Amino acid sequence: MNMRVSKRSALARGFAPFDASSARKGINFGYALPDPVMFAELPWPDAFDGRTGVAPADLPQYTDSAGLPELRTKLALRYGVGRDQVMLTGGASQALQLLADGWIDPGDVVLTEDPSYLGALRMFSIAGATVVQLGMAAEGVDLNEVEAILQTSTRVKLFYTMPAFHNPTGHQMSYDYVAKLAALLARSGALLVQDLVYSELPYNGPAHWLAPGNNVVNVHSISKIAGPGLRMGWVLAESDIINGLAHLKRDGGVSPVLSNVVLGLLQSSALDSHITRLREHYRAKRDGVHRLLQRSRICEPG
Repeated sequence: MNMRVSKRSALARGFAPFDASSARKGINFGYALPDPVMFAELPWPDAFDGRTGVAPADLPQYTDSAGLPELRTKLALRYGVGRDQVMLTGGASQALQLLADGWIDPGDVVLTEDPSYLGALRMFSIAGATVVQLGMAAEGVDLNEVEAILQTSTRVKLFYTMPAFHNPTGHQMSYDYVAKLAALLARSGALLVQDLVYSELPYNGPAHWLAPGNNVVNVHSISKIAGPGLRMGWVLAESDIINGLAHLKRDGGVSPVLSNVVLGLLQSSALDSHITRLREHYRAKRDGVHRLLQRSRICEPG
């Protein structure tokens, strides 16, 4: 059947659909699938037992576009922001998609590192953005190069980065460096979008990132610390940005049932203890791969 599709749909057909089933059959470096061994280590709360303070009768109902109010309040306390600065999304992916819908018109420019997270590149490209990838040095991209682009182009809308455990390099950027980048973008009215889905998992001490506010938008997710199947993310930003995203979303809200599970995790000490175990688990796996690679180098002929 010969159907006319939108430009975005046509662009999307240039990318393969997300196929987690195939990714489970081997090691696919294009997908960041958490180790399922750790799922059983987390005591999962019962969504309907009423312990979170949300009435069980309210859970099968719609909730606000911005998400379950009780969970938004809990996240606001966790990050030291107002509840009006928090919006729940269907994973970090929906957060990025909403930001693309809200800020990107065809031909606008998105800046990011080279390399960068393939999923984000896909979303911005489908939105019609011209994605400009800048090479990374030890600290990050060259700020002088960013400034030169901002001076010559009025269509730069945002810079997308993962300052804590950058995907795919694993680099951790310094707080001072990212602050300079944010200030540079602010002068041109561009957003700094920090994808912080790995920020809870530093191997050696806490990671530090810029707080949301002004032109800084932070995207978080429960996927890498509890389970991607929850499909739960959140955006932290100025209240007017959150309000704009809620108007774009305009649905019945992220599942209150799943939201209540996440709320139960955050209300207990279980999640933070689990994060500590995850750091140890992934550190050990990293060190094991490092030793394997080192042995492979030693055994190379010649």
